[in-house]
Amino acid sequence: MEHKRFGRLATGIVRFSQDGHWDQDVQQLLRFARREAVVAVSNPANSVDHLRLGQVVVDDLLSAGKQVRLLYSPDYLELRDRRPLLRHSSRGAQIRVTDNDFHNALIIDRRVAVLWSGAGADQPYAYLVREPALLRALHQFALLSWQSGHGLSEPAGGRIVLDDTARAVLNTLNLGLIDEAAARRLGVSLRTYRRHIADLMARLEVRSRFQIGVRAAQLGMLDDSSGTHGMSGF
Repeated sequence: MEHKRFGRLATGIVRFSQDGHWDQDVQQLLRFARREAVVAVSNPANSVDHLRLGQVVVDDLLSAGKQVRLLYSPDYLELRDRRPLLRHSSRGAQIRVTDNDFHNALIIDRRVAVLWSGAGADQPYAYLVREPALLRALHQFALLSWQSGHGLSEPAGGRIVLDDTARAVLNTLNLGLIDEAAARRLGVSLRTYRRHIADLMARLEVRSRFQIGVRAAQLGMLDDSSGTHGMSGF
C-alpha cells in the first residue's frame, strides 16, 4: 500500500509518492532527529524542488545543532554548484565523496530512514523505513561508504589546489594581518574578505583560523618567504 504521510507508520516499510506534500513530510520527519542525520545522494535529480529540499533538510538540521554527515557520488557533484556544500561544511557538516554505489537516502538517529527511488522520473517515489534490522544494515552500509570516501575538496590525486584568491587570503593570515588591513591589501571589502576566509575553512575542512594554519602547514601551502613566525596570525 502506498501512503503519502509519514506520521501513519509506527514500524515497518512504506512506499509513498513525492507529491505536493513532500516538503511538509520531510519537515515532519526532521522533528524525530535527536542527535545526527546522514544524507546520502548518489543519483542526479532533475527536479529543482528536489535540490531545494536537500538544502532545506541540511540547513534545518545544522540550525538545530544536529550532527550532519553528507555523502555524495562523483556523478552527483559534477552537476552541482559546490558553494552551498562548502557553506554547509563551514557550518559544521561533514562531507565525503565515494565511488560506492548507493541509493539516495536520509537516515536519522539510526531510527528512521527514507530511501529515494526513481530519481529523474516523472513521478519519483520513496520508501520510509522503521524496520530495526534494515535500519542497522542501511546505517552500516552508509558508514562503510563514508569510510571509503574522501573529502569534498580533495581531487582524485588527493591534493587540494587553491586558486590565486585563496592563496592571497592564506598569505594575509600567515602574515598575521588584522582583517581590516588584510582586506585593504587585497582590495576587497571586509565582508568579502571574511567570506573568503569562510570559503577557505570549507576547502580545508577546518572550523577555525588556527586550524587553517595547521592544515595549510601540513599540506605545504604556506609561503616560505613569509617565515613560520606568522603562524600566530591564524
